[in-house]
Amino acid sequence: MTDAHETEVATADEGEGIASESEQEYPSRNTTPPSLEEFERWQAQIGLQKFGEGLNAAAKAIFPSDGRLQYSKVYVLMLSWGVEGSAVSGISRLSSVFKDVYHFDVESWMIPSEGSQATTTQKILDFVRLGGDSDDDLKIVFYAGQTQLIKNKNLALTSSGRKTEKSGYPVHWSGIQKSLEAARSDVLILLDCPYVGTANNNQGNGVTELIAASAYRSVVSHLEAYSFTRELETEFRELSKLPYFSVGNLFHNIYCRVQSRMAETGQEEAVPACLQLTQEDPYLPRSIQLSAHQADTPSTLHPNPANANGAFHTSSTRGDTPRIAFAIRLKEDFKVGDLSSDLFLRWLSCIPESVAEVKIEAGFHSYSSLLIVSVPICMSLYMPKDPAIICLGPI
Repeated sequence: MTDAHETEVATADEGEGIASESEQEYPSRNTTPPSLEEFERWQAQIGLQKFGEGLNAAAKAIFPSDGRLQYSKVYVLMLSWGVEGSAVSGISRLSSVFKDVYHFDVESWMIPSEGSQATTTQKILDFVRLGGDSDDDLKIVFYAGQTQLIKNKNLALTSSGRKTEKSGYPVHWSGIQKSLEAARSDVLILLDCPYVGTANNNQGNGVTELIAASAYRSVVSHLEAYSFTRELETEFRELSKLPYFSVGNLFHNIYCRVQSRMAETGQEEAVPACLQLTQEDPYLPRSIQLSAHQADTPSTLHPNPANANGAFHTSSTRGDTPRIAFAIRLKEDFKVGDLSSDLFLRWLSCIPESVAEVKIEAGFHSYSSLLIVSVPICMSLYMPKDPAIICLGPI
């Protein structure tokens, strides 16, 4: 990477304070009135053709038909602080899956307690440069540990819940994320911790996707230590049996596993979060595709089989596939009784068979037409970003 790239890394003072306990517990509490943006959304409309094209693009992100080649090389960086006992064992098992099952190039690295910000920043820059930062490669960054909100409400990686003489200074995440987003190679970020941050979507050279154990503002704030690491190990082992799978597939399976466990135990758990931080083209999204490399030829390129389909593969789901509902305010005028007409269904005809179950849940008409549709959760991650399309959440 160039020197200009290095300047993008945040170099905030390591001694910057941590947010108070009340700020961390309620980081999103806001008593201000609704913004003008909310009222503007009421006026936003999208044409049926444009919405249909967005649906097709979301489906193709999960089921690429362009015969994209397998990554030439996959590099994995496992980040953690000095941990002991079961934590070390869990991280080690996940590392072994990457190394022995997928045959990726894996490095485990301990964040130092002294000079943690500068040293970790440099480590990330060196990691991005591996292989010449080629767009033929994939970089995976994994972190297991605790996080805090610093005073500006940005995320910081910490070795313990409170700063002590031995815990070291927090590592500011924003600069690390910017470095990864600026990489030419695709980047997958896996965080066994709560996450808070924003997505650039159209800023970046490759595709950068992130899966975290939970959102920082999650109602269920408690996370069992390193439980997400175990979830990742389980799913990566299961999915290695497929010719290839997408990040959307991986998130779908982890989400299903958590939901299934909550149904069995009756206890709420933190729900994982998935974000597309950067896309080469926000109108033609792409999901990172993973597959196990051959042990003897780890750098050989192989096209994805056209009939390989892992989008709904899971060993832990029970019942129906999780769905996410969206409200769409359309330009076209229609009657509620016409919801099943060819006017809408023709735009679903190009969607792959396995996700053709895009469902019309309801429709309303007054001064404009409002359509409620639901799609599988893995497809929902790549839905078009438009003010006329509002995510309503899981159903």
